[in-house]
Amino acid sequence: MEEGAVVAGRQTDKRVLPLSGGNGTGKAAPRAYRYRGPAKPDPAAARAREVLALLAGQRKTIALRSSRIRALVNELHDRIGQAVCDGVKVAAVAQVSGMPPAAVRTSARTRDDLYPSGQTPPEHLCLIEALAAELRAVESARNSVEQKRTEVLALARKSRLLDDYQLACASGLKHEEIRKMTRGVGCGAA
Repeated sequence: MEEGAVVAGRQTDKRVLPLSGGNGTGKAAPRAYRYRGPAKPDPAAARAREVLALLAGQRKTIALRSSRIRALVNELHDRIGQAVCDGVKVAAVAQVSGMPPAAVRTSARTRDDLYPSGQTPPEHLCLIEALAAELRAVESARNSVEQKRTEVLALARKSRLLDDYQLACASGLKHEEIRKMTRGVGCGAA
């Protein structure tokens, strides 16, 4: 617009004309100031993203620990089979490994393609004891992560940050399992 232009019977001097805010009644309503900066983040959405990231991390940790447990169990059974093949008594292997003697015999029978290794019984028992201890430690770590996951799921369900299907997607569990797992968790029930 030019300086000093005539608009509808009046003269403007270096001003911008206000836009009329129509309200449907035919009268011009004053326009309110509207903040056009970036929107403030929603705290509930930020908390939901945090819970989703935490559940994804726990899901990955549980998967890694489960994979390690499978590898350790397989190695432990191989060592048990080799020890029994080399003449170590089943009772001694059962005592060191923490397994029942029937499970030791079954493990030794499934590995029937082994040949004597030449290791002494104390060496076998030491290896089996170390593997069994590592297996217990990894199982304990996985169980603690699973317990924390259950607490996070219960808290998210209780606060209604996410629905069961979103929690199921993030945790890798079925929504029915989540309902069963979180029943009574975090409510003061023992």
